[in-house]
Amino acid sequence: MRTAPPVEDQGSSLPYFRFPQWLFCGFCRKMTRWSTKSEQPGKAPRCASCKRNSQLVPMRFVTVCGNGHLDDVPWVRWAHSDPKKRDQRQCGREELTFTHVKNVGGGLESVEVRCACGAARSLKDLPGPDAMKRIGIKCRGRQPWQFENESENCLLAPVVLQRGASSVYFSRTGSALDIPPDSNWLEFGGPASKIRHNPNFGLLESNPEHPLAEGLIDMIVQEEKVNAAQVRQVLSERLGRKQIPPKDEDPTGDIQAGEWVALTSPLNKHDPRDNFISREAPFPDPAGHAELQQVADELHRLIDQVVLVNRLREVRVLRGFQRHTMEREVTPSLGKRETFLPAIEVFGEGVFIRFNENALSAWEKGTDVLSRADILKSRLAGSTTARWLDTEITPRLILLHSFGHVLMRAMAFEAGYSSSSLRERIYSATGENAQAGVLVYTAAGDSEGTMGGLARLGEADRLVPILASALAATQWCSLDPVCGESRAQGVDGLSLAACHACALVSETSCVLGNVMLDRMMLIEPGYGHLAPVIGALLDAQAEGLT
Repeated sequence: MRTAPPVEDQGSSLPYFRFPQWLFCGFCRKMTRWSTKSEQPGKAPRCASCKRNSQLVPMRFVTVCGNGHLDDVPWVRWAHSDPKKRDQRQCGREELTFTHVKNVGGGLESVEVRCACGAARSLKDLPGPDAMKRIGIKCRGRQPWQFENESENCLLAPVVLQRGASSVYFSRTGSALDIPPDSNWLEFGGPASKIRHNPNFGLLESNPEHPLAEGLIDMIVQEEKVNAAQVRQVLSERLGRKQIPPKDEDPTGDIQAGEWVALTSPLNKHDPRDNFISREAPFPDPAGHAELQQVADELHRLIDQVVLVNRLREVRVLRGFQRHTMEREVTPSLGKRETFLPAIEVFGEGVFIRFNENALSAWEKGTDVLSRADILKSRLAGSTTARWLDTEITPRLILLHSFGHVLMRAMAFEAGYSSSSLRERIYSATGENAQAGVLVYTAAGDSEGTMGGLARLGEADRLVPILASALAATQWCSLDPVCGESRAQGVDGLSLAACHACALVSETSCVLGNVMLDRMMLIEPGYGHLAPVIGALLDAQAEGLT
C-alpha cells in the first residue's frame, strides 16, 4: 500500500461526476438534463426556468443491469410511451416536467413525466421488471462516467430501481494484514525505507552495473544521511528478492498463506514501532485452572496454539463492485495508466486460535458432519450468493466460521468493544498446506490502534473461562428447539442451526456474510467437535454442586 499520488496544479478537490443527470425543479417542476459543461465548482445546480432559482433535485429512479452497468432512465422515451393515449408521439424535444396528478391516490400513479407536446405517462409501471424492454430500451453497456466509445455490448435488459436501493451498488472489498518482514519498522520506517524511496534508488536498482552507479550511491548517501554500506546492503537484498510473477498469476493468491505463517510462527523480538507484534501465549495456563481444569484439558486436546497479536495493521481495498443480480464484478476504472486501487489502513489487535490438525482431520470425516456440510454446499450451488462467495465449503470451514462467531459474541462482553467493532479472519484449507485457525481482531483508523484489552483476553487464565461460557451459551438458543432443528436459515437457507439469538453477528464483522453457520457442529453430543468441552463443563458444574 502507498499513499495516493499527488495531483499538482489541479486544485485540491476530488474529481466527480454528477448522477443522475436528469434533475428537476421542486418549484416549477421542470426537468433538466444536466451536463458537465454546466458544472460550476462549489455550486449546486440551479433552475434557470423560474424566478426562484431553486436548487435542482435528482430524479429518484435509475436503470441498472446484472452486468454492473448504470444509466439514467430514458425519460423522454417514457413520457411518449403510454399505449393507452392517442397523443403519444415522438416530438424530438426534451421539454419535460415532473408533475403530480390529482385525484388518483398517493402511489407512483400520482406522479407523471409530461412533455410540452402533451404526451405524458405516470410512473406506475416504471419499476416493473420488463418496463424498459416494453418501450424498446436496451442496456447501453457503460457507467455514467464513461464515454460512448467505452461502452460494451450488453445483452441483459436494464431494470429501473430507486437510486438509493441497496441493490444498485454492492461493494467488493479485499483486505490483508501487514506481516513480516514488510511490517518491521526497519523495512518501512528505518534507513532501508528511506533508501528504497529515494528517486535515485530506482535508477540504481534498474541498472546496478551502470558506470554511474557509484555516483547514484553517493547521492543517496548525501540526501538520506546514511552510509554507502547501507545502500549496498539494501540494493543486494532487493536484487535477491526481486521476482516477476507470471502474467496469469493472481498476486493476492498467497495473502492467506503468508498471514498463516506469520500468525503461527511469531517472531522472538520486535521493535515497538513494528506494525505486526505478536507472541505465543501458554495454553493452558501452567498454574492450572481450578474448577475448570477438566475444561482446559479438553480444550488443550483440540487447540494447538494461541497467539496474542498486540498490534496489527490491516489494509482494506476496494477491488470492485456489483449491481442488481450480481452477474459480474466490475473493477473500479481509475484510468488506463493507473496500477493501484483505493485503500485505507487500520490498526488494532487480536487473538489467534489454531486448532489441532489431527483431531480436526479425524472429525471432519464423520458421516453426520459430512451430511450437514453437503446440505449447505449443494444449496450454495443453486444460490445467487455463489456469485460473490468464492470459498470452498468444507466441514472445517463451517466449524471455524461458527466458532469465530461464538467467540466474537463472547469477547464483546469482556473486551469493552461493541460487537460490531470485532472482525474475524478464517484460515481454512485442507491437503498438504492445511490450515485451521481463527483470528478475532479489532481495528480502527487511528494510527495508534484501538483501546487495548482484546489481546489480553487470549491469556489462558481468561480465555478458558470465555470459551467455556461461550460454548455454554451456544448450547441453548432462546429460539430452540426451532433453531436447533432447523435445516435452512438465513439468506437462501445457507445456514443450519444459527440465528440472531445464538450465532449471527454484525454484517461488518463477518467475512462470509452471515452464512455457512451451524452451531450443532460445535456442541451436538453425537458429532460436535467441541462437544467434549461441554461434557467437561457439565461435570465441573456437577462437582461444584456436590
